[in-house]
Amino acid sequence: MKAVFNTARGTARDTLVLKETDTPAPGPGEVLVAMRASGVNPSDVKLRSGAQGPMIADQVLVHNDGAGVIEAVGDGVGPARIGQRVWLYNVNRSVDGLGQGPLGTAAQYAIVPAHLAVELPEAASFEAGACIGVPAMTAHRALMWAGAVAGKTVLVTGGAGAVGHSAIQIAKAKGARVIATVSSEAKAEIAREAGADEVLNYKNAPLADQLTQLLGAGGIDHVVDVDIAAHMKIYPQILKLNGSVGAYASASDLTPALPFYPLAFRNIQIQPVFVYSMSDAAKAEAIADINALLSAGQLAPRIDRSFALEDIAAAHEAVEAGTLVGNAILKI
Repeated sequence: MKAVFNTARGTARDTLVLKETDTPAPGPGEVLVAMRASGVNPSDVKLRSGAQGPMIADQVLVHNDGAGVIEAVGDGVGPARIGQRVWLYNVNRSVDGLGQGPLGTAAQYAIVPAHLAVELPEAASFEAGACIGVPAMTAHRALMWAGAVAGKTVLVTGGAGAVGHSAIQIAKAKGARVIATVSSEAKAEIAREAGADEVLNYKNAPLADQLTQLLGAGGIDHVVDVDIAAHMKIYPQILKLNGSVGAYASASDLTPALPFYPLAFRNIQIQPVFVYSMSDAAKAEAIADINALLSAGQLAPRIDRSFALEDIAAAHEAVEAGTLVGNAILKI
């Protein structure tokens, strides 16, 4: 089979190698998946670059997310799963989610523990299935960690991005009013198509001023935040008493200052989100909700670009450039 291996930390073209290798056989508790698509996430790119730790072996299969069909099962896995369409998550991570593991989805076949292969609803394509493990599960946790959002007003920053786009769809399906932020009219249209009730261009005027004009002070119940550092100071102004934040990135400042007392006075709750180390309960809740929404046609990840397996270096470079609006996948 063909598979992509990471051989060192560094640039995509220097460290990603497409090789012919033996097709593996599933061990106890494992399944063999004939891959149809592999997701290319920012975390995959950062891991390869060296930003998230050293190599764990001379070569390692890459990518966490993907989708395909189970072709064989190991001992302890019911044979009824053979032929099942599945989406994969957390494949390329250690058991605790904090480091790299030896498995990956950027190959014609992938071996994964059976519990990491989730049945993919017939209504969803393999391409969509490759965009769920990191983006959609992150969106779900960032949105739902503080409880139900039905009847609440949710702010989704970066509403046209891979996580933000899914967060808008999940929030609308869960009964929330959604306000999204974007940086251009083209991205505004994407957020509107996802279901956002209001879309604000944060480049037009200070976001806090736009939100106050729209809702009054303290009009937001919950924030799904792509850049906590950019918005930390305005949380006390825009959030209601006992409001909450699910933040999954902090690109503008990796060590943002915390305005403790303004946040404390309003009992604002902040939850950093790292999908790989989510609790088993949080993962189970996300999987159940995501599959229900996929089945109902209420969740459709946006794919910006598709690449061939042979073009994996270009796929990593496209993600690194930060110009994609949505997900990147490899079609296998």
